[in-house]
Amino acid sequence: MPEALGSLQARWTAGETVLNGWLHLPGGVSAELMGRAGYDALTIDLQHGLIGDGGLVGTLQAIAATSAVPLVRVPWLHPPDLMRALDAGAAGVICPMIDTPEQAAALVHACRYAPAGGRSYGPTRARLIHGSDYAQHANTQTLIFAMIETAQALENLDSILDTPGLSGVYVGPADLSLSLTGQATLDFSVGEAAPAVAHIAQAARQRGLIPGIFTQGGELARHAVALGYTFVTAGSDFALLEGAARQVLNDLRGTVSTASAGY
Repeated sequence: MPEALGSLQARWTAGETVLNGWLHLPGGVSAELMGRAGYDALTIDLQHGLIGDGGLVGTLQAIAATSAVPLVRVPWLHPPDLMRALDAGAAGVICPMIDTPEQAAALVHACRYAPAGGRSYGPTRARLIHGSDYAQHANTQTLIFAMIETAQALENLDSILDTPGLSGVYVGPADLSLSLTGQATLDFSVGEAAPAVAHIAQAARQRGLIPGIFTQGGELARHAVALGYTFVTAGSDFALLEGAARQVLNDLRGTVSTASAGY
């Protein structure tokens, strides 16, 4: 097991929080920047990000130049996408829209080699990154997160969490609030989604699984930690850049406006 991944899993075993960065932007430089900033893990978003399959390996290589552990959020529950991400060297996967225990079982099955699963053998880059004995330890060390982001997933939460081989669950607050209320929001501290988000963390921890969640950082990340989440996404490259740019411009324009008022 690579040292960084071993350290991550040891921290989860100890009940510590792992801070994850989210990658939307292509090119690899933002991945390198986020990794060197000190994130424990970085997730490449192939579902809604702009990186795409063609940029996957380059982004993984950029992350490899840092101490962050690389994960991939695949576009959907599609075995070839899951296998390709793992073969490329991802330490784990996050799969969206897992609504039933059958889907959770299919997710685990696609990520595990026989006889435990149906993953096809061909760890092209994974063997270079994770060692020549990769196939011997991949089934037990690959991180597998099922996303809980619908009312149906909430109804089936217990049976999803009881899926053998699942590392944890990962909450998508925007889709979850959209499913529950018809309005998408990332703020899970209030509203109808709030008790659901709190319950997911508690239920996962009771089973010894890792509860994960997406936030844009700051207060919501701290709130997630207080709820018991131990895999907390605290910002995406896209949102952090946008937020910093807006703040600089708002500060400057506010200064200019104030200075001009005296003339």
